[in-house]
Amino acid sequence: MSTESTLSTLSTVSTESTLSTSPQPRVFGRLAIGNAFLACTVSLFCVGCDRLPATLGTEEYFGMSAAVHFEKVGPGIYLLRVPFSSTWSGVYLVRRGERAYLLDSAASAEGVDNCLVPALAELGLTPSTVTALLHTHTHGDHVGGHYRLRELGLRRCVSYAGSVAKLRDPLRYNKLIRAAFPAHSSPPAAVLLGIEADVVMQDGESLDGLRLLHCPGHDSDSVCYLDEAGGTLLTGDSLQGNGTKSQGCALYMDLPGYVRSIERLQNEKIERVVMGHPYLPWEEPVVEGAAQVRTFLADNLAIVAENGRRVAAWYGEGVRDLPELARRLITSRGNQLPEYLFLTMYTVREHLRAMGVSY
Repeated sequence: MSTESTLSTLSTVSTESTLSTSPQPRVFGRLAIGNAFLACTVSLFCVGCDRLPATLGTEEYFGMSAAVHFEKVGPGIYLLRVPFSSTWSGVYLVRRGERAYLLDSAASAEGVDNCLVPALAELGLTPSTVTALLHTHTHGDHVGGHYRLRELGLRRCVSYAGSVAKLRDPLRYNKLIRAAFPAHSSPPAAVLLGIEADVVMQDGESLDGLRLLHCPGHDSDSVCYLDEAGGTLLTGDSLQGNGTKSQGCALYMDLPGYVRSIERLQNEKIERVVMGHPYLPWEEPVVEGAAQVRTFLADNLAIVAENGRRVAAWYGEGVRDLPELARRLITSRGNQLPEYLFLTMYTVREHLRAMGVSY
């Protein structure tokens, strides 16, 4: 079966018998469960953030007594802010009538059990009734819950072609990211289990009105999904702004690719953007309105250009030490210095390479 026909089947077929007879089930039954809620805790498996205690409760981080819930951010689009490190990591839910798609899965099995599953239950969903699980890229804070969702009955995982190998062994990639700057990197995840993709999508293909846009830059397999009916762009980490407060600054491992990705998005018809973290300077994840989206994309490009000017200026003053350049970039942006600098060091290295400097 071709990728196109498989994607079409995912969005149109809805028979319980398919589950029991097909070796590659395409559709899933629906079983409502009660609205049970737990205090939300999550273990930390991110690409790299400030290290905090192994679990972080909702009350401890947000100062709230209630569990987190999916919030509606667009027509048929929902966002779950799962506590993560000193911030949160987003999980998207897209509803198409009886069909439901998850994009990203938080950082860990605990995040799934204590945050995602109760939030799904509130909407009458379970992992086994989710039509398919997609992801915006394969960093641990976005695919750390994939394996647990599979254990809980998830039937179908859809992956961008460039993510398939990383999704199969995300811990290996988690370690490779840290190998470039080992002295300035956090320890790799203790546990980060992978799964096989059931359906592979290519750039430009659509699944039930969600068009995959390959947006490399943050990482090579970063993608956005554009809800073509409502004009909602789900960006994950593809658009970084100034990074999060604990991250230091924007993380892009491929500067030319990052710029091209933003320029590509400027040519799309987008009514709103929903980010995967509270990126600065916006902090709130939703940008509403076509004019505001155009400004948002232009601001992302302006931030990149300013980062480049600052790195070039310090280098011109004789600063050659990569960690020192990273520290200067973070503090010049008004962000807190993280315990580990490797994320910002990637960004600085990209700007140095653009200047013709090899590191």
